[in-house]
Amino acid sequence: MNEPTRPKLAKVLGGRIRVLVVDDHPSVRENLRYLVNAERDMDCVGVARDAQEAVRTCQELMPDVVILDDEMPGGRGVHVLEWITSELPDTRVVMYTLDADVCDVARAFGAGCVLKDANYEVLVRAVRNGAASLPRSAETY
Repeated sequence: MNEPTRPKLAKVLGGRIRVLVVDDHPSVRENLRYLVNAERDMDCVGVARDAQEAVRTCQELMPDVVILDDEMPGGRGVHVLEWITSELPDTRVVMYTLDADVCDVARAFGAGCVLKDANYEVLVRAVRNGAASLPRSAETY
């Protein structure tokens, strides 16, 4: 069986950043989808509502960046982060959480972390930094 081919990172192609949104709350998922798609350089290529769907959707869509909630049905986002880091090393993750302690774990895996009460521009900057593989992508915002 053929492995899916990963599109080159948007920074290499000069194209749009392919973003997957993972959150168990429908309103958060849809708001993030809308806001990501409103950015000129980003496309929300999919959404997922739990850990299993996040893994499956990552395998199918091979996004550049995953915006990942931590608390959701079927497993914690930090476990999905660990899987992505191991299995899809070119995919970057920005944890999107209410729990500042999750940010410590995210940084240990080289992921960004944005607290949900941060301004939306902060999340957009973290996604762009992640897509560009900038060291700042591993910071907490």
